[in-house]
Amino acid sequence: MIEIEVNIIKKEIGRRFKLFREAIEKTQAQLAKELKVYQSTITNIEVGKTFPGIKYLHYLFRKYGLNPSWILCDSGEMFGGVKKDHVQALLPALYSMQVNDPRFEKYIELLDLMQIPLIEHIMMGKLVELKAFAKEEIEAFKKVEKQENSMKS
Repeated sequence: MIEIEVNIIKKEIGRRFKLFREAIEKTQAQLAKELKVYQSTITNIEVGKTFPGIKYLHYLFRKYGLNPSWILCDSGEMFGGVKKDHVQALLPALYSMQVNDPRFEKYIELLDLMQIPLIEHIMMGKLVELKAFAKEEIEAFKKVEKQENSMKS
């Protein structure tokens, strides 16, 4: 049962991948050369034998604006940028650094990855865990600091 569903998903992703390739007016050979893969790799993706690799989706997003949510989940438009709420959440951090700051590229890469719903869900879950952990650590630190100040008095 699950194998049949995976095959259907692969075929749908392959169909959308082909639509994307045609939209950017590339032949299979041209796209294969650009991605540094064999043409048969592109064929296998388009006929639903294999999934496109994340690094290739990331490249296609950066170069052409391919919306990973569209290609993987048929969600949104074929070409789409970073979600507005993701950018707004990171704006304070992005404004506080220079473009040549190495952290800047890491934030942009995170925004790119968050276009994929599954990765977004995992990252948001990890952030919630980190927030809870940080809150506990800060409370423990405040308690120790308070005790040290009491001892000094």
